Amino acid sequence: MAPPLLLLLLASGAAACPLPCVCQNLSESLSTLCAHRGLLFVPPNVDRRTVELRLADNFIQALGPPDFRNMTGLVDLTLSRNAITRIGARAFGDLESLRSLHLDGNRLVELGSGSLRGPVNLQHLILSGNQLGRISPGAFDDFLDSLEDLDLSYNNLRQVPWAGIGAMPALHTLNLDHNLIDALPPGAFAQLSQLSRLDLTSNRLATLAPDPLFSRGRDAEASPAPLVLSFSGNPLHCNCELLWLRRLARPDDLETCASPPGLAGRYFWAVPEGEFSCEPPLIARHTQRLWVLEGQRATLRCRALGDPAPTMHWVGPDDRLVGNSSRARAFPNGTLEIGVTGSGDAGGYTCIAT
Repeated sequence: MAPPLLLLLLASGAAACPLPCVCQNLSESLSTLCAHRGLLFVPPNVDRRTVELRLADNFIQALGPPDFRNMTGLVDLTLSRNAITRIGARAFGDLESLRSLHLDGNRLVELGSGSLRGPVNLQHLILSGNQLGRISPGAFDDFLDSLEDLDLSYNNLRQVPWAGIGAMPALHTLNLDHNLIDALPPGAFAQLSQLSRLDLTSNRLATLAPDPLFSRGRDAEASPAPLVLSFSGNPLHCNCELLWLRRLARPDDLETCASPPGLAGRYFWAVPEGEFSCEPPLIARHTQRLWVLEGQRATLRCRALGDPAPTMHWVGPDDRLVGNSSRARAFPNGTLEIGVTGSGDAGGYTCIAT
């Protein structure tokens, strides 16, 4: 009777710990620790009941759905400092209990719309130190309501999914520093009432559009919490468009102006408000008269100066704005091209700089 009893005990016991890992079962919470183990992939025999899985500092290159299948109780997943270049669609599809996901220090170039699907209760997402140049608009959709911390620092991002980030009501910390961001959509953070830290350090921002969020900068009485805002290391263009920000007195920060020439290198908060000035548009050069044969291409040129750089428009002989079409194209630099002219194109054209 001894052999059958032995087989029964083995069948009812816990799953074996992956050979290179260390498993700890404390207070009914199973932790599988596999950091610094030289792993090339996620061990296939990880106990599906694991609550904490640490796979940092290995050589894992890709993630797919089989890696975390049926791990519905996993709360904390650490994949920092591997060599991950690809995350398959719904690789985390079964991780409905996941609260913290660390993917920093990898080699991710992009995130598709399905790369992060599954963790509907995610609170902390760390993606710093990758090579991200593109994030799909819907990449964060599964955890918009739950996310509290988002770290996208030290990547190659020019654009982030602003609509998704702006719809994260629980977001407390947003790190976008050390990227290539050169513009922020107006009102991008207007709905983030819980945001307490925003880091935009070392991007390519020349200006910032007014946003209600920034008025909480140093106000100790702000509700629900004052905002810690960092944006040094950007090529700030200190003209009248940034006057609103200069009025939010923050004398302890070290942001500097990159332009215009008279203010370059000066501390942003030390420049008097009166020096944050703009110059109205001035048309410096334009086509006076142009003769072309019917059916030929016509090119009208107009150049304007001003600070900020003027927006250029053309009004045709019919007193209507000339828009881009199959026949005509208006360029941002003030050039208007009519590909194939007709008799109806003759007349006076007006260049407008605003």
